[in-house]
Amino acid sequence: MMNTIPPSRVNGVTGAVAAAPTNQHRTSALSQALTSADNSQTVLANMTLREKIGQKIMLDFRYWGRDSASGAAQDTVAINANIENILCNYHIGGVILFANNLKSADQIRHLTAQLAAVPQTHGIGLMIATDNEGGNVFRLPRGEYTAFAGNMPLGALYEGHSESVLPYLQGKIMAQELRSLGINVNFAPVVDVNSNQANPVINVCAFSDSPAHVDRLARELVRGNERVVTCYKHFPGHGDTHTDSHLDLPRVDRNREETYAIDLAPYSAAIAEDEAPDMIMTAHIQYPALDDSRITRLDGENIVVPATLSRRIQHDLLRQELGYRGVTITDALDMKAISDNFDPRDVVKRVFNAGIDIALMPVSVQAPEEENKLRQLIDYVVTQVEDGEINGEDIDASVARILTLKRAKNILAGQTAAHAIGETERRLAKEVEIAIADQSITLLQNHQLLPLRDVSRKIVILTPWGEQGHAVRQVLTQKGFHDVNSHKLAEIAWQAQQREIDRCDIVIVGSQAVGVSPVENNGQAGGAGATSDTASIAAIIDYARRQQKKIVLLLRSPYDIIHFDGKTDAVLATYAYYGLDNDVRRGESLFAAARALVGELQPSGKLPVNIYNVDRQEAATDIRYPRGFGLSC
Repeated sequence: MMNTIPPSRVNGVTGAVAAAPTNQHRTSALSQALTSADNSQTVLANMTLREKIGQKIMLDFRYWGRDSASGAAQDTVAINANIENILCNYHIGGVILFANNLKSADQIRHLTAQLAAVPQTHGIGLMIATDNEGGNVFRLPRGEYTAFAGNMPLGALYEGHSESVLPYLQGKIMAQELRSLGINVNFAPVVDVNSNQANPVINVCAFSDSPAHVDRLARELVRGNERVVTCYKHFPGHGDTHTDSHLDLPRVDRNREETYAIDLAPYSAAIAEDEAPDMIMTAHIQYPALDDSRITRLDGENIVVPATLSRRIQHDLLRQELGYRGVTITDALDMKAISDNFDPRDVVKRVFNAGIDIALMPVSVQAPEEENKLRQLIDYVVTQVEDGEINGEDIDASVARILTLKRAKNILAGQTAAHAIGETERRLAKEVEIAIADQSITLLQNHQLLPLRDVSRKIVILTPWGEQGHAVRQVLTQKGFHDVNSHKLAEIAWQAQQREIDRCDIVIVGSQAVGVSPVENNGQAGGAGATSDTASIAAIIDYARRQQKKIVLLLRSPYDIIHFDGKTDAVLATYAYYGLDNDVRRGESLFAAARALVGELQPSGKLPVNIYNVDRQEAATDIRYPRGFGLSC
């Protein structure tokens, strides 16, 4: 059992991940000039308006063209002449990569090397970004790279092990692995304070509902991520929403005092103590306590302006009041909160007038004939600047910040830090991943059932994702339980589930999370239909109780215990649902939970959030499980 890493191993990990790769590429004269003191203004003075606007745009090339037989969009795994020309001709400042672009280590390094080699003017390099939060927001190939459990597991670990070095080491390893692939920007960490347990999109992506704990853990990750651009998100705070901004426009109705004490606290504390992240990403939310001005959307309705389009929030509050001097970027502008409500050209105009530095994914270019969308957008912005509708001084100040950040992070033309990671580094990273999973598992209920000792007992495992059950089954089988069956809920009919329950002694059922959105899961199985999964789990539990079976509940989100409280014999919060898929270990939390079931691991995680009882309208009432709660077997 690994409950902590011995100090010698911690030191080994620290040494392994601290070593920076040596860049063998020679810089051009202009690249060297960009690295000299105060040179951002010199470079800026020599840039055309179109070059400046290009630096303020980050595109995705998730797909390019369509399969001739099926008509399906094809994943972009290498850039072609069309993409290179777009990046070069429009002076684009950055590209974001998704799982569609990231298939294997060699392929990723080839792709990022291609991107880094795209000709750039003035020695300016290309930001190559991805979302690598851990948990379900993890774009690298699982099984090849360290798939940390996510933010809320770190919160649970922190509650039980407040002096742990593991959050810092996670940041260090994440940065090392990204840089080894030639990726220089990580849109992480999430610093939303998840104060709404019905939040459908942040949920376990948050560290905690404590602003102080969010602040502490975010800073530890940022300290570890020193070799990549780090990014706090989603400003001014997405933690108290009931709606997923991928799908609609959420609204936060806190008063101003609560806003400063909760949502803004992680930002204001880090900025005030000179530990601000390199970048801050906006939230596509309405926040009337911070800006109640109105804007007309496409259907003619007058609504509260979204934070992404608000100068009061992004400039007056973040820059002037809080004093942030780094780079700001929008959340993806193709998300329905924005794209369903506003014209794309007007959005970019408002984004730039709000004082935001980079527009993320303002248009989608997936084929040669779609390049015109980008051309028209840039032509429009140029005209708006020339006509005084967009402030040219704001554009210059924005580009200066971008150039300064690129210089600081060595993002220069022709530069790439891609390199292979050694086996020693991989082994130590895996130990950190396992240790974090082990120390996050939280025991919420145990009515004299755990640990499981009698290997003759028949067990059935029923889970929304098959890999949840496969991981638990593997551990139980290895520990001598000889009659263990595992089934994915969508692949076994209700009558067959009943037969499995009838013949077993113990039912282990897993949850996905009531609030998980299909977008959050990259469209994978289990993403949609979270409510029906909850109904299925409730039916399983009710039937098993009537048959007088012992029941263990494994929760992806600890909040879900409210739906099943008092109906099971044991409840473990895992904060994750990735496990074993086709012999690939895609995450360690389910393995850790299984070891806790059999007594090999003593659960030591504590709840990083308060869990509230709810009334008939699902509104929170009194606290049922307080932050810091957690049992031992």
